This record gives sequence, structure tokens and C-alpha cells, in this order.
Amino acid sequence: MAKDQNGKELPKGITWREDKQTYMARFSYQGKSYTFYDKNLKKLTKKLADERYEVEHGLAGSADKITLDRWYQTWLEDYKIPTIKETSVNTYKQMYSCYIQKELGSKCLKQIKPVHIQKTYNALLERGIAPKTVNIIQAILYNIFEFAVKNDLIVKNPCNGITKPKKEKPKIEALSVDEQNTLLHYLDKEKWKQYKPLIITLLGTGMRIGECLGLTWNDIDFKNKEIHVNKTLVYVKDLTTDKCMLKFQSPKTKESKRIIPMLNDVSVALKQQSKNQKRLRIYMGAEWQPLQDFEDMVFTSSKGTPYQESKIRKHLVNIVAEINADEKALAEQQNREPIIMKHIRPHMFRHTFATRCFENDMPPKTVQHILGHSSINLTMDLYTHMSEDKKKEDMKKLEGMFSAVNY
Repeated sequence: MAKDQNGKELPKGITWREDKQTYMARFSYQGKSYTFYDKNLKKLTKKLADERYEVEHGLAGSADKITLDRWYQTWLEDYKIPTIKETSVNTYKQMYSCYIQKELGSKCLKQIKPVHIQKTYNALLERGIAPKTVNIIQAILYNIFEFAVKNDLIVKNPCNGITKPKKEKPKIEALSVDEQNTLLHYLDKEKWKQYKPLIITLLGTGMRIGECLGLTWNDIDFKNKEIHVNKTLVYVKDLTTDKCMLKFQSPKTKESKRIIPMLNDVSVALKQQSKNQKRLRIYMGAEWQPLQDFEDMVFTSSKGTPYQESKIRKHLVNIVAEINADEKALAEQQNREPIIMKHIRPHMFRHTFATRCFENDMPPKTVQHILGHSSINLTMDLYTHMSEDKKKEDMKKLEGMFSAVNY
């Protein structure tokens, strides 16, 4: 290892030039040599590391030689993958490959102007891509270019000069009380009853489906009637193997780690789930084969493996189809129009729980904490709608207030 004029060992790649009375840094890459000088060892060490990084990642030179594709890979691998969840990484990859790469990927960073980005967004909207999706694409592109600015590759972020689509207020769909009761009635049927504890838990806690499917028995405190939400179950592409697999992730936000008081109906449902699971374990014998690291799951298939959201979605489609088929037959007998139940997605149970909370005048702050929202504004923006029945019920309280008025 090289030493300076005082005999002190120098970092790899750096030597002391006695003839120039300065430090020299040198490295080679793909047959080309790079040399730098500086009397300040600390500055030269940093410059060596920075230059080596840029050369090895194809970033050396000006931004008129670096394509968006190349910078995107650097941005993703060095700035994003170390700091975000795999689900987010997969979202970024999907959004980039589907909506950004074809239009902008081959262009060099300095060539991309606000007008190019605006045309890309306009084309996506014309194709019928939802404004919400375009806004996600905008957020990703903005961050990609912002890191290019921070690395002195471009002077300003071209995303600053575009018109974004107006944000659409999300449509909140919840089950009415009648729909909720109809669904629970059908879950008493033999072929559907295995899903009843899960759906009662979703309806009675407002948990996200991944949080509920990720529950393990040590998260359930029957003594204190509490459910501890501390993880979520995801089916995601592993970044090292590139294969899809089940994984535990931390909840969506830090506020999502929470304790939910357990309603009596939920407690009964979970105790029933425990009994069902124990009976299944005995009945299935050698066919009971829980996955490694998922041996203590609350909600499992008949073989002990974790439920996946896609399976729950599929079963909900089948249950609703049966409900509507029976309703059509009954309506025909009674010579009336059938009351068709809408398509049910797992997230609707969360909306339904929140709706029931507000219908029963639960304080918004309490609802926020139970749902695990990061702010009260998010709770109020999403769930200040009230059911039509509740509106009529509240308006009836005003009946008679004009009775003394003579016309």
C-alpha cells in the first residue's frame, strides 16, 4: 500500500507524488485510465470514489450523453431499493416500463423538456389511463429528475413546468346495513362458512386486507380484547430471486402499527377460527403443511397455508354471484325488480367499518387511530360521507320544528 511523505498509509488508488508535492488518484475501467490530483487528501479520496462510481455506472460526462433509462436504473438501485419496500419497488418498475420507458426512456436527460413530459401525460389520459395513475407517474418522474438535479446532471427539474391532471376524489363504496346482513347470512352456508371469521374480523376492525391476513395468533389478546397490528402480508416479487413469494412487511405507515379494541362479535369469530383450525389440523394430518415462517397464521387454507388476497377476491365474486342469482329468482316469483348486490372487494369492508363508525357518531379522532391513518384530514376526506338512511334518520330529528308556523 502506498504511503505519504510521512510514511502514513494512503487509501487504495492514491499515491503521493513527491515531484509535484501533491496526492494523485488513479483507476482504470474497461481499458481507460482516469487520473486526478489534489493536495487535500480528503477531497481527493471523495473525488476518486465519485468519479469511479460515475464511470462504472455510465454517468461520466454531461447529461446530453446519459439516457433516462440509464439514470432510472441508477436512481432505482442506489437511491430507492435500499430505502423502500419491495411492493413500492415493483410499483415503480411497473409504472416505468408500462408508461414512461417507451416515450422517454431513450432520450438523454438534457433533451427532456416539460413539453415532452406534458405530451406523454396527455397521451396517457387519451388512452383512458386514470388521472390517479398519471399522478403516480408524475411523482415517480419528478423524483427521478430531482435526484438528477442533486447530482448536477441537469440544472432544473423538467417536471416543474407541466400541468398535472386534477386529483379525483376517491369513490368510497361501503355495504349498507342490509347488504352487510345479507352477506353474513350467506356466510352461514356450509360452503362459505370457513370465510366468516375473516370477514367478521374485517368488518369489525377496519383493517386493511393485508394486515388482517398477516395476523398471527400472538397478535390476538383475548384476555384484554385487543388486536395488535404490526405487520402486513404481501405477495410480491423478491428483488434477489425475481420470484413472487409471500412475505411479511411493516405496515403502510408508522401510524398503521396500532392496537384495535376487539368487539365481542370479533372475539367470538376469532375463537371459532381457532377451533376450526385445530380441528382441520387433526383432520388433514400429514396434508396440513404450513409454509416455513408462516406456521402461526390466524387465517389459513385447509392445508395450513396463508390466505392470499386474490383468493379472497375470487370467493367474494362467487358469493355475490350466488346472492344475486337467488335474488333474481325470488324477484321473478314476486313479480318485482331484483335488488342486485354490488361487486364486493376486500377493501370495501374497511370502508364499511368506517361508515358504521360515523353512522354511530364515533369521534373522528378515534376512527383515525383505529384505521391507522397518518392524519385526521385523511380520515375526514375519505369518510365524511353518510349513508342515505342515516341522512333521513337525522333529518327526522327536525320534524315538527316548524309546527308553530301558520300559513
